[in-house]
Amino acid sequence: MRRLLCAAVVVATLMAGGCGIPDESDVTIVDNGPSGVLPNGGADEPPVQPRREDNGEPKTLVSNYLQAAAGDPETAAARMKAFLAPDKAARFPSGSDIKVVRETEASLHSPGESEVSITIQVVGTLKANGVLEPAAPSDSVSYTLRVGPVSGRDGQFILEAPQMLMMTDVALQEYYSPRTIYWWNTANTGLVPDVRYMPLSVPSVQQPTTVLNWLTGPPAAWLDDTVNSLPQGTQASDNVTISGDTLRISLNAQAVPQGSDPGALDRLRRQLQWSMRPLTTSVIEIKIGHDDAVSTENGAYLDSNAAYRLADVPERFALYGSSIRRLKDSPHASDPVPVIKPAANKNITSAALSSSSTRAYLAVVTGADDARKLRVAQAPLGEMADLQPVGKLTGDLGTPVWAQTPDGDEPSAAVGLITMGGQVYTFDATGGAARRIDWPNPPGPVTSLSVAPDGHRVVLVSGDRLYRAVLNTSGDEITLSDPERVHPPDLKTVAAAAWNSESSLAVAGMRTNNRYAVLDVTVDGTLATTRLGDIGAEPVTYLTAYPSTPTNPERLASEWYVAGGDAWDVLSEPVLLRPEHLADVTPQPGVDATAPFFMD
Repeated sequence: MRRLLCAAVVVATLMAGGCGIPDESDVTIVDNGPSGVLPNGGADEPPVQPRREDNGEPKTLVSNYLQAAAGDPETAAARMKAFLAPDKAARFPSGSDIKVVRETEASLHSPGESEVSITIQVVGTLKANGVLEPAAPSDSVSYTLRVGPVSGRDGQFILEAPQMLMMTDVALQEYYSPRTIYWWNTANTGLVPDVRYMPLSVPSVQQPTTVLNWLTGPPAAWLDDTVNSLPQGTQASDNVTISGDTLRISLNAQAVPQGSDPGALDRLRRQLQWSMRPLTTSVIEIKIGHDDAVSTENGAYLDSNAAYRLADVPERFALYGSSIRRLKDSPHASDPVPVIKPAANKNITSAALSSSSTRAYLAVVTGADDARKLRVAQAPLGEMADLQPVGKLTGDLGTPVWAQTPDGDEPSAAVGLITMGGQVYTFDATGGAARRIDWPNPPGPVTSLSVAPDGHRVVLVSGDRLYRAVLNTSGDEITLSDPERVHPPDLKTVAAAAWNSESSLAVAGMRTNNRYAVLDVTVDGTLATTRLGDIGAEPVTYLTAYPSTPTNPERLASEWYVAGGDAWDVLSEPVLLRPEHLADVTPQPGVDATAPFFMD
């Protein structure tokens, strides 16, 4: 996905200093001149959460209670206590970490009765810093909540309830806006996204300060192995302000310590500008400690995020008669297939194409059954190269993917992934021997994997379950982190998954009715929208997607799946891929187009 292993650096002169740290700060608009575009999430009039006094009907009261924690994490417990009888409220636990629960069955209540039964599954914990940490696997648990009056008080109260700070995933969707902040990878070559949840109760003008406070804290725990946090001790030292078209950010001296490399301040600027989006200004001014502020006007930063380099319309390919073909409606439909020489374009069972700004990379699996082998090639854009066999890989091979593709002629710096016998292996573009990736607590045989545009975050399917992990390529050995299971809603099993944006996934799986569906799911697995609600009972064996870009999120990601050997385009309804959709193909009886993929 044009995951260049380079980053532009602007040299800045830095000096040390220090200043005080406020506990709270807002964006301050200091004049009435033209201002930057403030984020849409977090309206000045946020959604109104129901109060206990609004409705005493038991089922409605319980439903409102399960929304009460949403919003400011510091007062979440107080909002839940307001629904409880005083004796229960006095014993309610304090804290700001909110369990996010999914109701796996409809709540039950008999008219005239005081009890309401709920069945819930904990799917994650929303931390005070906006991180949603998926929960360890657990079964659903049923609780009975009792509603009734309290002597000397008006209205109905909840008299019995689990002593747990919680809200439903429905409340998460209704009262929060997903926001993405960014961290530099450990090689400082690109930004890695980190999805947070911003309460809609936070006014727009306060959101940049909330983002800044997130950045001065730690990254989400699952990203630890592959990103750099800001230097230890970094804190905001003043309010974020907007003056005209200038965004002003002040940090203490620890943000850029003495002895930092010359590019440190520029990397900080790029990280801040990406993390502040959709707030955009022409000028950003960063003050470090007691140093003079450094102002940058129309500074380049977008290319620090690999997802920005994704095409609006992807190049699309498929296999026909064991050869790679372009689709007619794809860009460059009349061009030759990249990299591969025509004589070698045969006997292919799966393929992956990727490019940097200067080069293209190809990985193909050739042969059948136990004779399958992986072959790779790379060449400058518009040129072709011979396929090179990859050693130590044969037999039960999955579909290859490119994780990282360098700009220069460094084939050994490319990083690809493939499964063999359910184990994950890494390879480069030289044709050298593949290496098995050792990782802590592997979940079992891997049947599907996909790498995010940043080249580090990975999702995979094992044992009909969905996991996420990070790929660390900066050490002597390429490693995967401890896999973390995520729980897409409304799916009994997961068949395949692929990244369809920098913060979400396309997931194909079987519902409780034993029919398959395709969902778009947040990377933590908590929220989902349905792309295709029923695609039949035939198992999905393959899924691929071309992500939408963060600067054009309105463009729906392109997605394909394969079921029963047939390839289907995920549109408003499934559209079968037919030979006539391919460029330069004469349809042959009994030969189907299959295994679609993108130049990423």
